[in-house]
Amino acid sequence: MERSILFLIAGLFAIICTLKKPAFYWESRKARRMRGFIGDTGTTIFYLIIGTFLTGAGIINLFQ
Repeated sequence: MERSILFLIAGLFAIICTLKKPAFYWESRKARRMRGFIGDTGTTIFYLIIGTFLTGAGIINLFQ
């Protein structure tokens, strides 16, 4: 149960921060490296996929 809540919170955090693009998240070293490698659009899609996967895993595990 705790893991599913953690996945849910982490996924929602990733989705919200990807859409809002706050400086602490979007200008971090890892995000800048990813943006340099695949561009802003590719990085946005990648982070949204990760956030969606984590949120989905959290929801599925929450109801099992």
